Amino acid sequence: MPSPPAGLDIVSLTGASGSQLDFWIDAVNKNAGKKILTKTGKVDIRRDRLAGYYGLDLSVIPAAPTIGPIPHDVDINKRQWAHLRLLGAEWAEKDSANIPFRLVKDEITESVNAPHCNYIGFAHSHSCPYIIKSAIQETLANAGGVSARTLSDNEQNPGNIDDETVQALIQSARDGDISAIVKLFKVQASISGKELFSPAAPNVLSSDSNSNPSTSSSTSLSITAQTPLSPSTLAVQSADSAPDSRILASGGMEIEALSRAEGLRDVIEQCENGAVAKIRELYGPQTGREANPMWANIKMTITRRERVALELKNEFRGDKEKFFAFFTVPDSGSKKRKVTEPTEKLRPLRRIVEAISRRNKDLTTEQQLEVYQNNGVFSAELWEMKWSGNNKWEIWRAIGMERY
Repeated sequence: MPSPPAGLDIVSLTGASGSQLDFWIDAVNKNAGKKILTKTGKVDIRRDRLAGYYGLDLSVIPAAPTIGPIPHDVDINKRQWAHLRLLGAEWAEKDSANIPFRLVKDEITESVNAPHCNYIGFAHSHSCPYIIKSAIQETLANAGGVSARTLSDNEQNPGNIDDETVQALIQSARDGDISAIVKLFKVQASISGKELFSPAAPNVLSSDSNSNPSTSSSTSLSITAQTPLSPSTLAVQSADSAPDSRILASGGMEIEALSRAEGLRDVIEQCENGAVAKIRELYGPQTGREANPMWANIKMTITRRERVALELKNEFRGDKEKFFAFFTVPDSGSKKRKVTEPTEKLRPLRRIVEAISRRNKDLTTEQQLEVYQNNGVFSAELWEMKWSGNNKWEIWRAIGMERY
C-alpha cells in the first residue's frame, strides 16, 4: 500500500475541501501512470476513495496536541509587533494633524511613570531612569538661553513636576523658549542632587574701560559646554562675576518679557511694541560696537521673531487677521475637543520660519514650468496673470507644496 504524500494525513484529509481532494487524486493518477481514482461524486465519496487508497481509517481521529503557553520569545515577538502597529497608527494620526511624531516622548513618559521615580527625590533614591537626565541635558546643550549659574539658591528647586510638564518644557526649549530653558536648568539641578551643569565661560570686558582683558571676569551665559559644579563652587563664581550680573540686570526684564510669549500672537505683539528691537539694540552688534557675549544665546530667538514679522508686513501687507487665519492649524476632527481647550491653534514660530526657505525653493521650481515661460524665459507677467492677488504663502498652499 502506497504511503501518503507529505501533508496528507487523517486530520488534513478529514478537513480537506473538494479542490484539495481533486489535487491529491490527480497526484495519485499521475504517479501511477494511469487512472486509479476518479474525481466524480460528492466530497465525502472522494475523501473515502483517498482514505482507502492510502489505508487511512477516518473513524480514528488522533487527539489534538496539548495546548500549552506560548513560548516566551514568541510572546515577546507578538507583543513587539502589536506595539509597532499602535505606533504606526499614532504616527499616521499625528501626521494627518500636522503634529510632529517623536518616539522619545513615549520613552520619557514610560520612564517617568516608573515606581518611585520623582524628580525632587532623585538625589536620595537614585531610582529615576537615565533617559530623563539625558533628554534634558541634550536639550540644554543645543538650546540658547540663560545658564544654570545665574539661578539663585531659592530658584534651584522647581517644586513637584510631573512627566507631562517636563516633556512640555523640553519641547518649548527646543523651540527657543528662554523661560523653558531656565526651568529645565532647575529640573536638572533637582534630579542631579544640586550638581548643576554649567559651562566654562568665555571672557568679557568689565565695566571699567581701562581694565585689562586678561583680568576680565567670566560670563555665565553660554551652555555649549557642560561641567558639573557643586553649590560651593557656584557661590565662589557668583562673587567673581559681579560685572556680568550687572549686564544681566540691565536687560533682564526685556529678556524675561520675551520668554513669556505663549504663541504666535504674543510674538507679533513683541515685535510691534518694540521689545524685540530693544533686545537687538542692547545685545546685538552696532556701529562701532561688537555684540554682547549674550547675543550668541539669544540671536536665534530675536531673528526668528524679526523674520516672521517681515512675513506679516511684506506678504500679508500687515493684515494680522489674514495672517493668523492662514497659520491656524486645521482641526483634524479625530478627537473630541474639550470644552476648556482654546479654539485657536496657531503654528509654532520655529516651524513657520523654517518653512520660508522651503517655500521659496518650491516657488522657484514652479516658475520653471512651461506655463510661465515666454520664449524659454520666465515671464513675470504670466506669473502675475496666474497668481494675481495671492502672496507667496497662498501660492505655496495652492500648488500643494505647503509643509511645516
